[in-house]
Amino acid sequence: MVGIVAGALVLVGFIGLGLLLTSRVANAVPAVVLAIAGAYAAWLVGVIVYGAVRGSDGQEAQQR
Repeated sequence: MVGIVAGALVLVGFIGLGLLLTSRVANAVPAVVLAIAGAYAAWLVGVIVYGAVRGSDGQEAQQR
């Protein structure tokens, strides 16, 4: 659940930056590019956070 929330925050941040940039340049291309990059970054952050939360218990169990 924490990974999903972290990923959603990253995605919202990238989309917000894209919309801000779109209002400055009067073109929709930055919003689209940053939305796609945001989707990838959100997935990546979600996987990293999920692995950090989940991995701390899994490694101790394998060593025993």
